[in-house]
Amino acid sequence: MPLDGIMVASLAKELDCLLRQGRIDTVDGLNKTDFLLKIRVPGISYNLFISISYSNPTIFITQNKFQKPQVASSFTMFLRKHLEGAYIKKIYQYNYDRVIMIDIETSSELLGKEKKTLVVELMGRFANLLLLDNDYKIIEAIKQLSVLEENSRGIMKGLKYEPLKNDKLSPIDRENISKIFDDISNLNNETLINKISGISPVLANYLINKYRCSKLGFYSFFNEEISNYSPSMTNKDYYYFNIFDKDVVSYKTISDMLYDYYIKNIEAKTLKENNIEIYRCVQTNLKRINRKLLKLENELLKDKNADDLRLKGELLLSINQNMGTRSSKITVLNYYNNEEVDIDIDPKKSIKDNSQLYYKKYKKAKSAISYIEREIELATNEKEYFELLSFQLNKASLNDLIEIKNELIENGYIKSKQLIKKQKKQKPSYMKVECDGSTIYIGKNNIQNDYITHTIAKKDDLWFHIKDGHGSHVLAVGENRYSENVIRCAAKYAAIYSSYSDSSSVPVDYTQVKYLKKVPGKKGSFVTYKNHKTIYIDPKREE
Repeated sequence: MPLDGIMVASLAKELDCLLRQGRIDTVDGLNKTDFLLKIRVPGISYNLFISISYSNPTIFITQNKFQKPQVASSFTMFLRKHLEGAYIKKIYQYNYDRVIMIDIETSSELLGKEKKTLVVELMGRFANLLLLDNDYKIIEAIKQLSVLEENSRGIMKGLKYEPLKNDKLSPIDRENISKIFDDISNLNNETLINKISGISPVLANYLINKYRCSKLGFYSFFNEEISNYSPSMTNKDYYYFNIFDKDVVSYKTISDMLYDYYIKNIEAKTLKENNIEIYRCVQTNLKRINRKLLKLENELLKDKNADDLRLKGELLLSINQNMGTRSSKITVLNYYNNEEVDIDIDPKKSIKDNSQLYYKKYKKAKSAISYIEREIELATNEKEYFELLSFQLNKASLNDLIEIKNELIENGYIKSKQLIKKQKKQKPSYMKVECDGSTIYIGKNNIQNDYITHTIAKKDDLWFHIKDGHGSHVLAVGENRYSENVIRCAAKYAAIYSSYSDSSSVPVDYTQVKYLKKVPGKKGSFVTYKNHKTIYIDPKREE
């Protein structure tokens, strides 16, 4: 859920408590909508993260680092000029709306001390970042709006800053809130949202449901609830106190919660973008390979009559070489089955020359068959590789997708906009679980599978894979790796991360690593193995 005014009030207090009197050391623009201010207060430095993206406008304190671009935007340069070296005098909310004001003080030998205000508007598609002078006139704004535009309040250099109109009651207006909502008939979601500033639909729904069990007057109940502080987040929503009827993750500060929510959303967005690009690449190549295989198989069928060409050449040599003919067809006896055969010939050439022509066609067809069969083998291997990637995409996390994308870039299937710099090899993000004193490694893509099978594994470790299907390489390492419990546990993960995961009886082969052999010249993580045993697993019932 987006920030609402009630929550922004609590967030502004938190920011003010930590950052007041802090010095803004540096300003960095992370992209078109995200900015990072490094603020030093006595004894500690904080990063103040500000995002005015329409999908997730936010502001929070963090000590985590962010990747910075090499070239700063013009707005970033403007902020650096006016903010770096300034001191934060106060952080507060404007009129219980989703607007945070940061009063700063700058000083210079020429102008002396100056007061300015950084305005962070966190209102979805109206989100904006502005800098005002001492008279609240706009020095600069990242999003400028002309007064001539419909429903525009006008955001341009030199204009006086006008916040969005808000005629609702302040949450601290006890008298008027009590007048309206002490009459229980007025208590509904729509009235709450339209009458009291800063209330979101989710908060309104929570207040109405909980007030039914309260013996307090509405304002006393309302004030007591919004005075709570226990930042909580579910899979999809968050709030500065727990208003959810489901399991939540609790946080010490609103900033910690907003950081996690931001990172979660960035990962989800990146996951979606990478998934679309990789999925498109895989499907496009599968279609290309299927078309190629169909064409090759049709050509192979045509060239399969090579023996017929050789036979015709041989039969032509069996007749009178000096026999003349004006016809383009000649009938000869096939002495292999005593049947007559019609053979097309060139009447301008001799019988011997026509025979030699058939032998040339025969040799060419035989050579083509060998070439086509090699091409079919290569295309079939490539098809298996992309079918494996297609399976791996269904179970991939963000890190898995990044590794798959890097693999496709290295193999030339995806063009990289930037040159790939050789870096120190990092360990792939494989899964690792403990079972009865043994460690089980699970690979979810080719890079992870190769690393587990060919780098981590020792020759006496146990290796698992589903029988005759796509799946993860699973490795059991440790003293108890041969125990029934560890074998069943490792086989369970091999079944879960396989193309048969929905089956109730999945055959899983397992053997010692020394009996594995990597398939030479084949993309992906394909191996052959021998001396294996098979165990049948129901992945849904195994504990």
